[in-house]
Amino acid sequence: DFYGEKYTDRKADFVCCKMTLEHIPDTFRFVSMVRRSIGDASRTTVFFQVPDVLRILRDTAFWDIYYEHCSYFSLGSLARLFRSAGFEVIDLWRDYGDQYIMIEARPSRRSAGSALPEENDLAELRTLVESFPRRSEEKISHWRTLLETFRREGKRTVLWGSGSKAVAFLTTLDVPEAVRYVVDINPHRQGTFVAGTGQEIVAPTFLKEYRPEVVVIMNPVYREEIRRDLERLGLEVRLEAVE
Repeated sequence: DFYGEKYTDRKADFVCCKMTLEHIPDTFRFVSMVRRSIGDASRTTVFFQVPDVLRILRDTAFWDIYYEHCSYFSLGSLARLFRSAGFEVIDLWRDYGDQYIMIEARPSRRSAGSALPEENDLAELRTLVESFPRRSEEKISHWRTLLETFRREGKRTVLWGSGSKAVAFLTTLDVPEAVRYVVDINPHRQGTFVAGTGQEIVAPTFLKEYRPEVVVIMNPVYREEIRRDLERLGLEVRLEAVE
């Protein structure tokens, strides 16, 4: 069931919400609902995880912007949201290659309290937002040119990772002939097709037969794992990671 105030009687020590808040249109209403549901349990710890918009803006990561995300947060905006909804912010940090923000908070009836030093990011946000259109055009042009060059040279190119990053990457670049297959270790995705652009999703073992010359890694966190998988398959390929 959806979590809500009807579960106020469930006294939780820990409330965890991972990679969900960015999909919710009215974030203040949702976080306020969580606060009301906890009630007077002042020792309950709340943990939320969301993508870090500063990393997306700094890296011009156009592949991490997609329609399912209604909101994007920085450390500062996430902390201000939780304080405004009646929480005390205990900790803020980044993890997973600095791709995601984590917040630890507890219910509070006191004033919002002092901001942590890392929350002071409005000036950087403003600068990055203003320059993002120009930088994203340059990044998109770079990747489009690179993939088209591989195609003209007859190099077989595959993407590794078929999630939202791959969908945003391929639909933005619009180079359907440059990438024919997308690899994913999830067996439930294999044999299906990428939304919008239609590349078939295949298992890593398929590459032994297809023998690509280039593998584009959709998340650099997995670069070494993918490199080892390719070595076990006896493949020597050029690795390109989006970053």
